[in-house]
Amino acid sequence: NGPVGAFVSQGGKLAAPAVLRSHGGRWRAAECGEGKIVVAFIAAPCADPYGNANGLCGPNACGPISFSVIDSWTAEHVIVATDNLVPYPAIPPEIEQGYVDQVALVDQVGDPAGIVSGTLRITRSPTQLRIARLAVDAVLAAGLVRDGMGFQAGAGGISLAATDFLAREMRKRGVKAAFAIGGVTRFLVDMFREGLVEVILDGQAFDPESISSLREDVRHQIITPGFYADYNSLGCATYMLDFAFLGGTEVDLEFNVNVNTHSDGQLLHGIGGHQDVAAGAKVTVITIPTIRGRIPTIRERVTTVTTPGEVVDLIVTERGIAVNPRRPELAEDLKRAGLPVRSLEELRSQALRLVGEGKSPVFGDEIVAVIQWRDGTAIDVVRKVEGWERKRS
Repeated sequence: NGPVGAFVSQGGKLAAPAVLRSHGGRWRAAECGEGKIVVAFIAAPCADPYGNANGLCGPNACGPISFSVIDSWTAEHVIVATDNLVPYPAIPPEIEQGYVDQVALVDQVGDPAGIVSGTLRITRSPTQLRIARLAVDAVLAAGLVRDGMGFQAGAGGISLAATDFLAREMRKRGVKAAFAIGGVTRFLVDMFREGLVEVILDGQAFDPESISSLREDVRHQIITPGFYADYNSLGCATYMLDFAFLGGTEVDLEFNVNVNTHSDGQLLHGIGGHQDVAAGAKVTVITIPTIRGRIPTIRERVTTVTTPGEVVDLIVTERGIAVNPRRPELAEDLKRAGLPVRSLEELRSQALRLVGEGKSPVFGDEIVAVIQWRDGTAIDVVRKVEGWERKRS
């Protein structure tokens, strides 16, 4: 992410191309032995001398550390590092004693404030608020907001606003969700405590309220990426989602979504659970402004394909909603509700009239990263950025 990705984008920095995998894809790869983990260093806010460890207790509690579970299972050597050594047994044992070779006591395991990327606050941007409102209106029109539903929303400004709008509609309709999946924020915890959500399935906690809720309520459960999204398993939690709100840096006319690079070609983000959720949810909603920093986000072809268009259903912008032609019934639902259904071509043209094409990267031959699909298939590559050229609008 960030500076590391930009550094790699210069080329000549790695002995072999980086391999980018989704949360579920990484679990699958480790399980299958695709990449040997020689040693795993697992930072744990709480551990006992025998190796049991978790992220829920201690002065630097950070929430689930379940992303490291597969490392503890498959690495040749496992070292747990903690600044909070407690008497045996450390409960709950997210990392289990039987997989740990050593426990190391350190001065400070980390700063949990660093989990949060930016301030967890509902956006005040009129553009982003309109996108969030349209996204919720779309799932309402599709009949997905109903008792027993499952949903996922992220921690970005648009997603938080969508979560807030969704909560209001659920109260109004007397609807209760069976579960919600996170990245969990206090906004989702508030819905949970209010009784709008029965169970939270938690892979990451983004604030102290989420961590407290995990400690206090058995219906707020830690899950591993394997439970969440392992492609090789007999069932993933993502397959039970009715809808999900996801973002992106770019989309294109084939409904492909890019979350790894920006339009300048720089590798700046990982995949996260984007592919896993899009493939699993009954309706995948991409929320994205048509223009970001005077750069159009709807491209003729995305710079990098992270999530292919075949698993994307709706692209929601401030100028309207594009419905994948694979889902004509959704288009009918949205039109019947009076929502602004537009083609991606139309939305792209509107943005280009305002800001033009913007600059495009000039790539060299060197491959700096490979984008894997959930099953391990390579679906795109990221090449070294040589420079940029501006297209005529």
